[in-house]
Formats: sequence, structure tokens, C-alpha cells
Amino acid sequence: MSLVLFEIRDNIGLLTLNNPSKRNMLTAEVCELIVDYVAQAEQHPDVKALIVTGNGPTFCAGGQLTDITADQLMLENIYSGFLCIAQCELPTIAAVNGPAVGAGFNMAVGCDVRIVTENARFEPRFFGLGLHPGGGNSWMLRQLVNWNTAAGMLLFSQSITGQEAVDKGLAWECVKQDELVEAAFDFTANIRDLPKELLLRTKQTLRQAGGTNEHNEIVNLETAQQVWSINQPYAKNAISAMIDRISSKT
Repeated sequence: MSLVLFEIRDNIGLLTLNNPSKRNMLTAEVCELIVDYVAQAEQHPDVKALIVTGNGPTFCAGGQLTDITADQLMLENIYSGFLCIAQCELPTIAAVNGPAVGAGFNMAVGCDVRIVTENARFEPRFFGLGLHPGGGNSWMLRQLVNWNTAAGMLLFSQSITGQEAVDKGLAWECVKQDELVEAAFDFTANIRDLPKELLLRTKQTLRQAGGTNEHNEIVNLETAQQVWSINQPYAKNAISAMIDRISSKT
């Protein structure tokens, strides 16, 4: 049995943590598989997005406790499993089926969008082990939610449910447990046929726009990328088709 499953369906990669008896923990072997599959998804010419989920009742219980040492290389190994997803060039969706704990919480907040179920739970758990948050968690969380939510979770060690995550802006929607993966695939319907390069460039711009940039700086950045996209066959055909549709109605 593989500890991580990977398939490509409808131009979307689906990565499933597949060790439910161990609550889908991020062991060294699991992290190596995740890194490999994420690279495969990025390099595949037809894959337009990546969905990450867990098999069983838990999304991901984080790193193996015996691996959590003061050894920086050991920590970086645990980090590799979620950082490769957080740094993925493709649009990413965390389909959170259950508790996302510690490094598993990092994996969920490292994705671009989260779709959750009523069984989902976001649990920082760093303080429970006497640990400072790691893996860029404080930065990722502050990009996603307001100070009140980030402080509640990180400074006061509060966990939140899937529906609470939606209410606080941490997740897109809460769906039924048996509809989760299909809901994540449905969410990608509008981008499956787009040119991959357009998606990669747009995500890159979105990342750059998330800092302390001036408005004009982002306008210039977006204009350069928009000029590139206008010159691509996909945009030329789409614009032409739209003009034809409008003309036929007048």
C-alpha cells in the first residue's frame, strides 16, 4: 500500500495522503512521496491544478513526534512535505476531510483555497508541544485571516471547525463529507481548459501582489502579464468569439 496516492483526472492532479491508521502523519517516506508527486504535477503539461486531501477521518496529523528534534535537517525534512505544496506553481486546493494538525495545519493553510467538511478541524497544536509555530505558519495565516483569528489560533492555541473556518474567511465552503473530493474537482471546472502558462503567471502575480507593494507597482506588473496573455492564441480566439457573439445580438 502506498502511503501517498496520486492520480490525474480532468487535467487536475489529486494527491491523497493514504495512511489513515497513522492519521496520515508526515513521515520521512511520506514527505519524499509528496515532493515527488508535486513535481510530477508541476511538470505535467496537462495538469492545471492540484487537490490535496487525506484518506480516512483525518486530513493530516502533522509530523511524527519522534522526528520533532532540535536537528534542523530533521525539521526541514518534515517541512518539505508541506512546503512543496505551499510553494507549488500550480493553483492548489486543500480538500480538508478531518483534523489538520501542526504540520498538517501548515499543509492546509499553504494551499491557495480550502474546501472543508463538517468534520474538518484546524488545530495549530504548537503550544501543546511547547513549540514556536514553524514552517512559515504565522506568515501564511496572516495572509489569509485577520489579526483576531490569527492571534486566537497561534497566541491562544484555539482550534476551529470547518464551518468556523468558512465563517472566518479561512476556507471557501463547507460541504458534506462524501461530496468533498467531487466538490474540489467541481471548483476547478472554469480553469481545466485554460492554458497552463496563464494560470502559472496569474498565481505568480497574485503572490507578488500580496506583499507591501504600491498599487502602481502591481498595475505595471499586471499590465505586462496582460499584454503577454493578449498575444496568446487562447485569448485571441476567446476575444474574437466574444466579439462575434455580441455582434450577432445587435
